[in-house]
Amino acid sequence: MTKRVTRALVALAAAGCAAACSPPDQGPRVTPAPTASSVSAPVPPAAPAAPPSALGPAPADLRDVDWTHAVLPGDFCEIAGTVSLTDNEGEADSKTWGRVHVAQLPDLTTYGDVTGDGRDEAAVAVGCDNGGGTAAGQLVFAAIVLTARDGRLYALGTLDTQDDSSGPHPPLVSTTKLTSGKATMTELWYRQSDANCCPSGERVSTWTLEAPDMLVLSDSKVTS
Repeated sequence: MTKRVTRALVALAAAGCAAACSPPDQGPRVTPAPTASSVSAPVPPAAPAAPPSALGPAPADLRDVDWTHAVLPGDFCEIAGTVSLTDNEGEADSKTWGRVHVAQLPDLTTYGDVTGDGRDEAAVAVGCDNGGGTAAGQLVFAAIVLTARDGRLYALGTLDTQDDSSGPHPPLVSTTKLTSGKATMTELWYRQSDANCCPSGERVSTWTLEAPDMLVLSDSKVTS
């Protein structure tokens, strides 16, 4: 896979019967006694979320990380586990799309202090495609928010695009803003009449930091 594919990803990413008749009167309906299978069993309390696994070593300042050779979670493209990047690119098996090509979008990496510890987290934009090298082969875009803790790199969450309008092309990550306790992502989404080059819709989604250090989607709305 060439860097030409990555440049194409970055270019695009920078640019959502008639009324039924009543049956005849048959007398009052008899309700059968509940069976064992129809009685709702008490729902056990949810188990606490497991702490995320470390992705590898990390410096105190994430601006010093070489994201072109990073190990990142692959869930944004339905990849089990992680995907390793070399010169911004990698390959992995997706549960949905089979073998896919993954790329980091360097022009869209942003920083900000989400956890309130005085050190910046990083939002690393990524995309995956079918390896065909064209815009039509692009599958999904997202941003992964990462933090450094005790010299190790952890993911706070994956910011997936939220538009489900089934346009001609997957929504693009436009910008990601990290502030205290929040991550906000603007995505560009495609109306049915939009060409691959030019999405005309915009959606803004916000994730809120919740214990134990997880970003949870809290708001999403179309803004244009």
